[in-house]
Amino acid sequence: MSMDEQYQQMQIFTTTLMEFNGHLGASVNDLKKNHDHVSPLWQDEMRKRYDVIWGPFEEKMKYYLNVESQNYVEFLHIKLHALNLYLRGG
Repeated sequence: MSMDEQYQQMQIFTTTLMEFNGHLGASVNDLKKNHDHVSPLWQDEMRKRYDVIWGPFEEKMKYYLNVESQNYVEFLHIKLHALNLYLRGG
């Protein structure tokens, strides 16, 4: 694969990652709304087991969406900029 093709693939990947992050954020928000809606009504033993999983999942999703996703995209933009300078001169 040539460096030009590599650059194009990185652009596509960056755009796709940004779209994925947007869709993931919307899905997590919908899930959270539904969770909050059902939460006061669901108070049984299964709920306790569910909360053990839900809490860490929610925290990891928040961290990814607020920190890691932005860091990944920023990293790719930096690499794309450097590769563009290499390919086009600068």
